[in-house]
Amino acid sequence: YDDVESALLPVLHLAQEQNGWLPEHVINYISGLMNIPSIKIKEVISFYDMFYDVPVARNVIHVCTNISCSMNGGREIYQGLLKHFDTTYLAPTRDGRISLQKMECLGACEIAPCMRVNNDYVGNLDLASAIQKLEELP
Repeated sequence: YDDVESALLPVLHLAQEQNGWLPEHVINYISGLMNIPSIKIKEVISFYDMFYDVPVARNVIHVCTNISCSMNGGREIYQGLLKHFDTTYLAPTRDGRISLQKMECLGACEIAPCMRVNNDYVGNLDLASAIQKLEELP
């Protein structure tokens, strides 16, 4: 990398992969290691929805609610999943299996409505098929 700040995104990805999320002590460690103020690191974390500053479940589910998905029931699927799993935005379910996150766009309009289950895309959903897919997760 040309400068240390250019390495921040890969470092945050690695730290999150190792910890599951980016707690304060990890941010402070990265700040000291890279000589970047912790507030700048927190700004990056809050800007990108791929980084979590709160604990999340083993499986993070991104439900697309952009126009193509919404026109095909994406918002209703997201709300239905929250209700079915009795949770809120990014909060882990009681069993720690699932965190749900509403996403503006997953870039998969051809399979709308869709969701990303960890790193796998699942599309052409309705609420029942979305629930079924998530119930199968470890």
